[in-house]
Amino acid sequence: MGVSVSVERLRVWLLVGAGLLVAVVAAFLGYAHYRTHRFLTELPGRLGVDIRQETNAFTYSQSDGKKTIYTIHAAKAIEHKDGKYTLRDVGIVLYGRKAERADRIYGNEFEYDQGAGLVRAVGEVQLDLEAPAAKDAAGKMDYAAGHDLSRQAGDVTGGRTIHVTTSGLVYQQKLGVASTDQGVTFEAGGMKGQAVGADYSSNTGLVTLHSAVKMVGLERGRPVVVTASRAELDRDNQTVTLSGAKYEVIGGASRSGEEERAQAENVIVHLRSDGSVERLNVNGEVKLEGGDGDSVMAPSGVMLLNAKSEPQSAILTGGVTYGIDEPLRKAAGKSTEARAAFDPTGHLKGLVLTGAVRMHERQRGAVVSSKVWNERNLNADAVELALSADRAGKMELQNATATGDARLAITNRDGSKSTSSSMAADRLTARFIPVDGVVHLEEVRGEGHTMLRRMTSAGVVNTSSGDSLDARFRQVMGSGLHSVSAGATAKQAHDEIASAVVQGHVVLTRQTARNGNEGSPLAEARATAERAVYDAKLGTTTLTGNVQVADAGSMLWADRVVADQATGNAVADGSVKVSYLQPGSDGVNSKMKSSGAGEEPVHVLAARAELKHDSGVTTFFGGAGRPARLWEEASQVEAPIIQFDQKKKSLLARGDEPGAGPVVHALLTSSAKPEGGKDGARRMSVLRVASRELSYSDMSREATFSDGVRVMSVDGKMDGQQVVVYLQPASAEGAGKAHEKTVASVQNGFMGGSVERMVASGHVVIGQSGRRATGEQVVYTASDGMFVLTGTASAPPQVVDDERGTVTGTVLRFHAGDDSVVVSNGGKTGAGERVRTETRVKKH
Repeated sequence: MGVSVSVERLRVWLLVGAGLLVAVVAAFLGYAHYRTHRFLTELPGRLGVDIRQETNAFTYSQSDGKKTIYTIHAAKAIEHKDGKYTLRDVGIVLYGRKAERADRIYGNEFEYDQGAGLVRAVGEVQLDLEAPAAKDAAGKMDYAAGHDLSRQAGDVTGGRTIHVTTSGLVYQQKLGVASTDQGVTFEAGGMKGQAVGADYSSNTGLVTLHSAVKMVGLERGRPVVVTASRAELDRDNQTVTLSGAKYEVIGGASRSGEEERAQAENVIVHLRSDGSVERLNVNGEVKLEGGDGDSVMAPSGVMLLNAKSEPQSAILTGGVTYGIDEPLRKAAGKSTEARAAFDPTGHLKGLVLTGAVRMHERQRGAVVSSKVWNERNLNADAVELALSADRAGKMELQNATATGDARLAITNRDGSKSTSSSMAADRLTARFIPVDGVVHLEEVRGEGHTMLRRMTSAGVVNTSSGDSLDARFRQVMGSGLHSVSAGATAKQAHDEIASAVVQGHVVLTRQTARNGNEGSPLAEARATAERAVYDAKLGTTTLTGNVQVADAGSMLWADRVVADQATGNAVADGSVKVSYLQPGSDGVNSKMKSSGAGEEPVHVLAARAELKHDSGVTTFFGGAGRPARLWEEASQVEAPIIQFDQKKKSLLARGDEPGAGPVVHALLTSSAKPEGGKDGARRMSVLRVASRELSYSDMSREATFSDGVRVMSVDGKMDGQQVVVYLQPASAEGAGKAHEKTVASVQNGFMGGSVERMVASGHVVIGQSGRRATGEQVVYTASDGMFVLTGTASAPPQVVDDERGTVTGTVLRFHAGDDSVVVSNGGKTGAGERVRTETRVKKH
């Protein structure tokens, strides 16, 4: 989501710097005003109120017996008859609790009106705060006289001296207010600042910089500018309030070298007793801008800092938004609240976004005109980010956790082709990896109500749901999908799923356009399992554990199914069962039961199955000692290998080893008239057929058994090299009697309906009770139960009866239900005189 760069650019510490620098200036200015007020108020008493003369060049120090408290130097003091005093070339040094620190106030002229209670600085006033102290009494006198001691040996202040210059300073003793409407300038630690107008109230402890507050200088080697329209220091409550605050880094910080800014309408800085910043409260159009076109905005925020003024934590509330606008990258996001945590060095280590989190990113390839781009969207109730700093101090995203209906969507486009993937879960956890300075997705894990959806460039949509999800990613290139390691740069690569594991109550669906045409209605296949594994390199999904796969026309059960994601082809292993719905059935959720107008499904049992999606052909394989078995109501086929074509409604059954015996076994129903072909209730019987191979087409209703065939029924058996069985043609269910409806329903099914006729050829041998017939071809008609047996000139057909002997002729006709045989003789052309012989032998 590009969150690493966005987070790096938040720069919330910029507001800390702004508040800190202005607070320091305001504090020192107020402190200087306080010291000036105290000295000027007590000065007449120190000099003696009865002096009415001019005194030249005096220096005075006051101590408590242990250390010097202050030192005063004036080149001249003049008492006026009106009770006012003028002091010229004045210097005052005030010493702190530690001997190494001192503050100095000096100016050309001060006026004191004791009656009015006013002290006015005439001209410019200088203040040196936190200055180095003199080493001896002579040095103290020199310092008060204006000598510079900043370079003396043993300076322990570390160059922390703050120099302030102002003019027009007036102190109203009765009100306890010192003020100026003139410009105020200050300098400290290489930073220079200014403001227009200031006042200080000794009663409330409030110091105010009226307008045009500004400070410039270097921070961490970069030019910075701090501005505010107004600043207030509350000394009693130890707070600094800034209005219209803005902090700017001029160049050098961003990749583009442009400015970075932090601003807010109001900033409240809470200080510790030592003057360091403890907390920042900001509100009113809080905005952070990076030099690379990124920004963060919120109505309000709070930041906590440690004693070293490094941020510890920060909160932005009221609706947080961020944006990135770069030539090759656009991003936007929002949340109700954002919480940031920092390490001891002040680097951002964690960020928590809560409340309707929305993130969007779109990135192009190496150039703006590139047709290769990728897009990411993340939605969640909360997002938690973990970051770390590299050796250069740049923040890198390590982990991200999204909770509460978390959804991550990725779209990759290369010209006119596009692929997409999306993940959802109660909790999504992503791990990132830096590649050539670019952060890429490495892994995404989902917990609770997980969903994984992938769409190929061909428009095939694969969706899986479960209890848990583990997806691993790879970086691929556009226009050929070459891996990053092959020589391409990570900036041009996008992230794609390399593998994914979904576990627990897994449900998968696969949607494709019917007939392969885009815009056509979608055909859907659905599967359930305990575990699903996707492998992008192999392009397969492997399902295990109580696998069920269903589409509009079939349902499959197996221990394991491996499906090809591109073609939809699959291999099923272990206790394979398939049920195919026939036209008129009421869908896969009907528990494979036929409706009133439908038909019984075709069922198959096998040890293994290979499914071809486009052709609709499935090949079933039997196991050790167990052939594959296909059946539909009374019809059944068993064989080591059964190939079923669902679209053409045909099958091919065969053995798996050349030269094997009759390994194909089939059961077919036969409906014949009563014995002798008389009218009456039809007699239903079952034909058992064994052969080396079987091919069947439901369109022609023909079943061809070959390579040695045996047909068995209650009436006897028949052997031949090939047998073609013709089933009655399919017909619609009529409004007849109940048994006729049943017959019609069976007749409509796959390999359903009774046998209409059979044609056996190649050394035909028929065995019935008490007789045996041989020939080259026999035609059996089920409607009258008639066998028509023929042979060749050298081997004419023959019937051998145990009681009546042998009958031979060109054509032999007989019924299965009686002992009559009709013999026909004719010429080679069949046009000669025919002789008809009929012999009946009564059985005992």
